[in-house]
Amino acid sequence: MESTGELAWFRTELLRSLLHPNDFARSLAREHYGLAGVLVALLSGAAASIAIDALVLATKGFVFLAFLPQLVIDAVFLGARLAVTVAVIATAVHYALRASRRAALGLDQAFTAFSFALVPLVLAPIAAVLVLLPELIVAAALVVLAIVLRTVIGIGLNLRALLPPAVALAVFVATIILGALVLQDQVSRVRYSLYAAVPQLVPELAATPMAGARAETADFAITLPSGWTNATTGLRGEAARYVSPTADLRVARARGLPLATADSYADTIEAIEDRGLESAWSERSVVRIAGVIVVDDRYGGVLDGRRIVYRQFTAVPTTQGFALIFHYVDPPDQRAALDEAASIAVTWRLTR
Repeated sequence: MESTGELAWFRTELLRSLLHPNDFARSLAREHYGLAGVLVALLSGAAASIAIDALVLATKGFVFLAFLPQLVIDAVFLGARLAVTVAVIATAVHYALRASRRAALGLDQAFTAFSFALVPLVLAPIAAVLVLLPELIVAAALVVLAIVLRTVIGIGLNLRALLPPAVALAVFVATIILGALVLQDQVSRVRYSLYAAVPQLVPELAATPMAGARAETADFAITLPSGWTNATTGLRGEAARYVSPTADLRVARARGLPLATADSYADTIEAIEDRGLESAWSERSVVRIAGVIVVDDRYGGVLDGRRIVYRQFTAVPTTQGFALIFHYVDPPDQRAALDEAASIAVTWRLTR
């Protein structure tokens, strides 16, 4: 009977936090929630993980049920990660306010305020159900965005109920910034899923298509100007390599990336390519090439006294990731080199 009573109480508090956020926020100063806050954070993180993974898979044309084991593993890890994140933020806020002596906020109150504000995330799997129908992908993305907005509002209401207005606003802003930094990979996955669901949000790559010989493989086709030759080595992770007197182009390929978005694969490649560069710089934009969402990276630096310039185009349209990695050493005209890379990339077509 006791466990049943506790379960009923927990269910009631979840619903009150979700449906009556103002009433719940006012009760934070006098109620003690203890480990219930930890359970809320775990459930919220797991639910959000399932929704985001399902959204990524749906935008690639997959049914999420086929990847259920991976979704469960991801849910466990994101749930634990979110609980730890809430604990770190609550601890930081508690001791920062204690040191400033501008307001008092107990550690348990701080944790509860943040964890129960995450309750709307429990509804995130609704998006996973919607993506079972391809025509509802956009609706699923909007549901995820609405849930995130409701979560942010909940954080604001809970803090306002416990702290003076000016202090609550400062803590709210700091919390949103810190939370976005810690969970930026998940935020980015939602963003790129939205791009894939509504590609009209992303501009086409603005470049004049290169004229020349058409190079074709089992996975892609691309047009290269005269002077470029095939230098494919067959190394693992290399789909093809082409060289010219002034540059080289490596086509990287990675299999087994059903839950990855283009930015995560692009980051992995760039971290390897720009290793050791001094005076490093980088720029990033998102474009479309033949309807495929592509991350367009420009970066470079100095290596052993020589100027190195890269332009990298990365896409993960299905379970495979592809990247065009243009590499220039001491280009006489950096702008012309980057434009050449774009003119070649705009002819890129994935055939599978």
